[in-house]
Amino acid sequence: MLVEPVWKRIGLLKPPDEDSGRGIGIIIFDEIVSHSSIQHLDGRLVQVNVDNDLNVHCLDVLQEPPVKKVKRHLEHGLMILNLLAHQPFEYDNQLYTGLAPSAYFIYFYEEEPKKRKIGLQWILQQDWNVKICLNLLVPQERGWMSPTEQDPNVQAMQPILDAGVLVIAAGGNSRVHNNLHPKKYFVIGGYNDKGLSDSKNYAIHPSVSTGLNGDGHWRPDLLAPYTYLPLPSLTGQGLDFFAGTCGTSTVVTGLVAYLCSIMPKVTSNEIRNLLTETGAILEGFPAPIINGDRAVHRLAKRDLSNEPISFDPLIKVTNEDQSILSINPLERALALTSLIKKGKKIREEIWEFTRDESPMVKKVAIHGLGSPINDREREKYWKQLHEESSDFGVKEDWAYTLLETSTKEELHKWMDFAPDNSIDIQICIHSFLREFYPDAPKVEPSPDPNPEVVKFFYTPILEWYKSR
Repeated sequence: MLVEPVWKRIGLLKPPDEDSGRGIGIIIFDEIVSHSSIQHLDGRLVQVNVDNDLNVHCLDVLQEPPVKKVKRHLEHGLMILNLLAHQPFEYDNQLYTGLAPSAYFIYFYEEEPKKRKIGLQWILQQDWNVKICLNLLVPQERGWMSPTEQDPNVQAMQPILDAGVLVIAAGGNSRVHNNLHPKKYFVIGGYNDKGLSDSKNYAIHPSVSTGLNGDGHWRPDLLAPYTYLPLPSLTGQGLDFFAGTCGTSTVVTGLVAYLCSIMPKVTSNEIRNLLTETGAILEGFPAPIINGDRAVHRLAKRDLSNEPISFDPLIKVTNEDQSILSINPLERALALTSLIKKGKKIREEIWEFTRDESPMVKKVAIHGLGSPINDREREKYWKQLHEESSDFGVKEDWAYTLLETSTKEELHKWMDFAPDNSIDIQICIHSFLREFYPDAPKVEPSPDPNPEVVKFFYTPILEWYKSR
């Protein structure tokens, strides 16, 4: 399979040079480990941690000996860094390069909001010229819809937003996500380019989160290639591939660092406007598609807009009892979330909202119901799973909810959904088999929605199931 380099697929006419990102500090919300593939970054890679006593610690990562075998949970952060800064190499007559190989990288992973805020404040006090924060954490928990300013994780990010740092956020890899990232973040979704830069190949990716956040703002802001993002193999042979909105947001981070190193005084607001205004608008796609050459060309002309972006909520709920009757689905979803959290809706009433016309409201109701309370209700959940559509993630929400309390005896119920084109359903089936049937084929779901790839996942599973 031919897979073009990332720089070409984001619209650049030539790869960024080795100075790309020089002088730019990038915070990355992930974990990292010393490895042979990143030794060329010596002196430009640190890991920051906050301990339980709220003391901040900073480790020079490459002072540690390189690990020989990377643990599964650490591959993610290593692949992110390689996308940004791997050394140039040729493979199959293609030149592959990192997008910002000369940047300074600060890895910082902290889920607890208080620790996150303290860590970010400490990072800003260092002489690292932080311009970008790559936020790889998913949006708010599944289901609820609420104003983004109420999210403690969003509140913890305020120090770097106040400092003018551009927060580039992964938009999410499932349409199950309901309350999406705040508009304060530059949110990156994805599209399926099938590994090539030719727009004739472009297709909407069925797993990418799109929709309104709890303030009524549309998410995402920009799209980048979602699947088959190439990087040098961590084993040293050939290519590895990354995917998902962690990849799309990383790609945009690399381009932004490149642009910032060309024009160091460019503001985060100007960068956001530049990339959205120069993005390609294609019918049916949920946001502009990144176009690096247009952005570089306009930057060279100093043709920049500093038009302020309004973050004010477009929808507010002041009276839940009135808003629950609104014709606006977001208003109903906000009201229902509040009423359920306050214990003002009994279970029978919540069930009524699973028949709402809005997928957003349905997902609030599913989250409000939680796990089935008895076998009879569990059958009702399975019925909902069969009847719902995948278009907006409601079907998948029922599946994940059932998976949380599934039993070994439900094998035949899960196999009813094999094959299913939904990547979320594939993930559920994979997780179920891994939990209860270790003898089942160990095939991994792929982020590629190609029917042939889906068939590759399901064929051995169905053969195993039929032979039991």
